Amino acid sequence: MESNEGIEKRINEARKLGHVSSSEWQSYTWKNELSEQRRRIITHLGEALAEEETDYNPYHMLERAVGVAAICMRRLIECRLVTDRFCTTPLEVHEIMRKKDAEWREPFVSRTASGIYNNYDMTVRKLERVKPKTISDKMLHARVIGVLSGSDYLPDGLLVASDTQSKKQLFHFSPCEIAGIFDAFLEDKVRQVSDGYLDQDGQFLGTGKVFATRK
Repeated sequence: MESNEGIEKRINEARKLGHVSSSEWQSYTWKNELSEQRRRIITHLGEALAEEETDYNPYHMLERAVGVAAICMRRLIECRLVTDRFCTTPLEVHEIMRKKDAEWREPFVSRTASGIYNNYDMTVRKLERVKPKTISDKMLHARVIGVLSGSDYLPDGLLVASDTQSKKQLFHFSPCEIAGIFDAFLEDKVRQVSDGYLDQDGQFLGTGKVFATRK
């Protein structure tokens, strides 16, 4: 049995380590920010489409808003602040495919969208279903951010693609469609949380691996 002196010594040593304060991840911080970036994207997309006179460049504001929104989406997923069902349920997106019969023209590094008409078939888009994390990843690593307007073939909207994605296709969102993607994140609510430890055989033992469910 440990002596009182030994116990006191351990307590004193523990005090020397200081104190770590923390909390649990919360969804409202990221959802509040995502809601704000949703508003900004719709606003600046509208300004770009209408060619409004503003004190700032709406394209610059749009690029920033897309990046910040993507970070919020990623954090909601990574911190398990949306339900497991939401994470595994694909969302509808439209894609514009790369031209099959054209030589690829690599965009200039300084441009957010160049070579579009050379590289992609801008006469049609197709409906796909993509998991939320894939959408957030592509937006976070966006190599292409552009605004399409005045097309006879496609609705006015936002073009987004990551560096690797852009060699195959672009995401194309009308204002309502991009708002719908953000709304899907904002409206999903976790009502049941479970965390614990699992061993190598999937039993509730050990401390090397955790399980987490969000319903």
